[in-house]
Amino acid sequence: MERKKVYRLLLVLVLILTVVYTLSILGYLPYFLAYYIVVFFIVLFLALRWHERLKGWR
Repeated sequence: MERKKVYRLLLVLVLILTVVYTLSILGYLPYFLAYYIVVFFIVLFLALRWHERLKGWR
């Protein structure tokens, strides 16, 4: 997939997860979902950062 398409898919995924996160913080969904979403966001952030750094070294 081309890069622009991947980033658009990631944007949609992040927006959906943000809504789920908000609903779990408010108590409408189980709270453990918020914990796993935060962990996923941290891993995604680190992966995208490392990808950009490695791409710059080529």
